[in-house]
Amino acid sequence: MKALLTTLIPIVMIIALYAQNITYIDLTQVKFGDIPANSIFEEIKCVPLETHPAGLLNINHATYYLTDKYIIATASVRMRFDVRVAYLFDRETGAFIRQVSAVGQGPDEYLFGHYLRYGFDEKNGILFVTDSPGGSSCKGINIETNKAELIIKKPVNEYPYERFRTDAPWFLKDNVYISYCHNMTGKDKDRLIVHDKEGAIIKRFPNYLEYKQIGLTTLVPPAIFYYLKGQTYFKEYYIDTIYCVDEKNLTPHIVFLLGDKQPSYYYKMDADSQKGKYIITFVSESDSFVLFNFYSPTETMGGPLVAKNIKSATSHTGYYDKKSKQVYISSTADSKNSGFTATGLPVSFLPISINKNKEMISHIDPEELMKYKDKTDPKYKYLFQNIQEDDNPIVIIAKLKD
Repeated sequence: MKALLTTLIPIVMIIALYAQNITYIDLTQVKFGDIPANSIFEEIKCVPLETHPAGLLNINHATYYLTDKYIIATASVRMRFDVRVAYLFDRETGAFIRQVSAVGQGPDEYLFGHYLRYGFDEKNGILFVTDSPGGSSCKGINIETNKAELIIKKPVNEYPYERFRTDAPWFLKDNVYISYCHNMTGKDKDRLIVHDKEGAIIKRFPNYLEYKQIGLTTLVPPAIFYYLKGQTYFKEYYIDTIYCVDEKNLTPHIVFLLGDKQPSYYYKMDADSQKGKYIITFVSESDSFVLFNFYSPTETMGGPLVAKNIKSATSHTGYYDKKSKQVYISSTADSKNSGFTATGLPVSFLPISINKNKEMISHIDPEELMKYKDKTDPKYKYLFQNIQEDDNPIVIIAKLKD
């Protein structure tokens, strides 16, 4: 019965939404294709990040943000996955500048690490770091001064187990933040909590969804947040709807129509049930486009005493053109070429984040690029100057067309 209700709730919600001003992105009929990046991007630029001994990145575990001056890279330390650091690089040259703060007990240091996603407040130039056991509070480090400008206490939940399972606080407006509750138990009561920096609760958005716990699995993906025209938008993994959210309301904005590719929220911890489904992991939006990434599990692994995990999956990226109301998937169906490709650059890339200037940031792996040196346009020959397979990544900066 619980599984049936969890399945029916999104369907009932979709029926109700048709009467509202909702954008529907239909992925049930879309065709996969190798779509060049210049179809939606302009001014595509490649910036090799300096491989500085004080700023080595673990390429497969990094998140990137872009400002007017810097490329910010947050990543786990090479050969270590339990320590996360952040570095500043010059956005024009890729030159290493310095580390942002450091692990320690000083007033401008942090005890634990940086958030995996959406931990940078672009409006205020603040990078959030966890600074207490379980993440019950965090510091906001000013990337210009390297000083801790604020401490934000997580709200004390009515349900104690939920308190320590929230993402980086997302900035809504002056001294108002919103935190996503991870639903670690599978039946937590809160979905989002609006609060101030002292942890005082302004608004609770209840959680109506439940999932089945399997084994000891505790991995819960972060929520997706982005800004558009000063408004905050929010989406959960395994859920097809993007909401506009403020300190009072949670309003449906976009619905992805996935048909039989819709993953099950109730069985989201069951890797076998997610095979062949579309799990959306990134969304951002401009006046003209909605960009999104998703993966589709193809193979699982694990034994009868351990919850199964995804062993392999195909990765894809796509966009919705608001003017033509068409959807495009820039990936071959077999995922041999996943992501956008710039003319003359045979290695593809997927969007990671988009800043207030509509600039997308991504990266490519030097080791992967070296495989296609003979197929790379001469205009990119500068990328191969003194390149090594284990160098820091090459960042892609591409501005969205109007």
